[in-house]
Amino acid sequence: MNITVKPPAKTAKLTDAELAERKRRDAAVRASFAIEGIAYTAEEEALFESMDREGLTADECTQRIIEFCRQRGRTKSPA
Repeated sequence: MNITVKPPAKTAKLTDAELAERKRRDAAVRASFAIEGIAYTAEEEALFESMDREGLTADECTQRIIEFCRQRGRTKSPA
């Protein structure tokens, strides 16, 4: 499944310090998920990597994740 998420409107990007802090928190979340046996899919990994690369703010990330989930829900086959 290939999901395309449109980029948000232009806004201020995160500073290097803010991005470093987010990556530090993300590592802690991933470690917690690993303990629980939860792993990101390749598509989820790509989504989070693209948000970091673009330096999106928390609000922009939220919008991107919501859009991603909506698109993924539309592409899943009914059970």
